[in-house]
Amino acid sequence: MTAEDFLRVYGEDDDNFRRFELIDGEVYERTAPGSPHDVVKNNLKELFDRSGLDRSVFRCWIEHTFRMADLSVVTPDVAIAQTERLLHRKGFTPGAPDIAFEVAVNDNPGVLQSKITGYLGNGAHAVCCVYPERKIIVIYTPGAWRELTETDALEFPALLPGISIPVSAIFEGV
Repeated sequence: MTAEDFLRVYGEDDDNFRRFELIDGEVYERTAPGSPHDVVKNNLKELFDRSGLDRSVFRCWIEHTFRMADLSVVTPDVAIAQTERLLHRKGFTPGAPDIAFEVAVNDNPGVLQSKITGYLGNGAHAVCCVYPERKIIVIYTPGAWRELTETDALEFPALLPGISIPVSAIFEGV
């Protein structure tokens, strides 16, 4: 299925479309959120906003939809993208977010890996898979990955200089 077909079937203005994603031409139902999932994504948004990100050229948004190439329409749990790309557009934001966060609770590993590959292949600086149960974050960048624990800080100095988020704060309340 193409992105055009997906949008025709699931509707760009219909809230129902947020339950589904198109990844490499295949339609998948998004994982149903739960308490740890919602706590983590709200913590991420608040922490990035408090860090000063909202006063930079970037914004942190929860569940914003991106149209990547012709075969993928995805809604990361949390996305950091340039303000200009988010606010001055018609329809879904083209391309990948600069940083995508997927809060992995019951996610299908194959689907999650396809999303990581898709984000990076469509221009993402990084993809962060957040695992509330284990309280770790795995960060994928083109050609590398690293794992952060609660004693580490989440930082992207090349993209977001001066912003440092304690990983432990991301899992507060989980």
